[in-house]
Amino acid sequence: MSEDYIRLFSQTAIADLDKNAMISIKKSEDVEKLLSVLYENSLSSLPVIDGEGKRVIGFVDTNDVLSLLTKLKLSSESSEDDIRLYSIGFLNSNVNNIMDEKKKDQFVVVLEEQSLFEVLKLYANGVHRLALLTVFSDIENIVSQSNVIKFLNNNLSVLGQLGDTKIGSNLIKPFLPSKESLITTKSSTLTIDSFKIMNTHKCSAIPVLEDTTNKIIGTLSVNDLYGINQSTIKLLLSPTGEFINFDHTKIKSNKNKPNHQIVLKLDNTFKEAIQIISNNKVHRIWIVDDNNVPISLISLTDICKIIVESPYLFEDQQSNQGNSENSNTNQINNK
Repeated sequence: MSEDYIRLFSQTAIADLDKNAMISIKKSEDVEKLLSVLYENSLSSLPVIDGEGKRVIGFVDTNDVLSLLTKLKLSSESSEDDIRLYSIGFLNSNVNNIMDEKKKDQFVVVLEEQSLFEVLKLYANGVHRLALLTVFSDIENIVSQSNVIKFLNNNLSVLGQLGDTKIGSNLIKPFLPSKESLITTKSSTLTIDSFKIMNTHKCSAIPVLEDTTNKIIGTLSVNDLYGINQSTIKLLLSPTGEFINFDHTKIKSNKNKPNHQIVLKLDNTFKEAIQIISNNKVHRIWIVDDNNVPISLISLTDICKIIVESPYLFEDQQSNQGNSENSNTNQINNK
């Protein structure tokens, strides 16, 4: 059955998927302009172009902004003047100087005729978006992991047995992080400190937990930086639990961020995970236990890796099962 989707993905060109028209930013623009463009277009990254031309020289994303933010000596002891100076330095920083600061958003170019399966392999290895090179050697479109997950969501039937496999199964669970490795923050932790935790551990988002019960109450994401400006930067000194619940009148927030917490359980299927991630336009979903305590997560990268690698696991499991059955048969026959 795995051959069905491998065949479909191998025969589908990446250019056939829904694409994002290229929205770019000049390398000479500042962080304030960058955050504004990202917010208006509900994006987490932008291609950077060189001067007045259209030559793409790389990507800049919210992780790069996060890296810059955590270099500020912003703390609960900062004076109003300190905060104002920090905000000016932060917002006026040049895009060219922070581009690929975090070394996370690789600038990868592929030909339009590249197969979806080959692209899935790139995404499985941590690439988040690709620039498509036309036959005229121009870059006009960007295809992100989200575009690919949307295609998967529209073709779930081809996943067959894999789609119906529970995410807590031995087939899928090994691809997901353990509870011990999950990076979290507490509701009472200052927001700037929670962002520093994210930066240190190279996370794009972390679950926010109640202080006493460790139940999840929300998510802090790098895209929550959209609304940081000179008047709102002091909100980074508020508790994280308050920051993630500020309304739009106080600070711009991710327009795609669901207004309710979305979680999965280990008995949800792989197909359900794809549906929920795609339909809610999120990049990850926390997996919780019966007490609503996070124990793992499944991300767009995880989904791509499972799609690419699980067929071989299926074959190994079926082979091992066959060998086990043969062994049992031989033992019975030898009695």
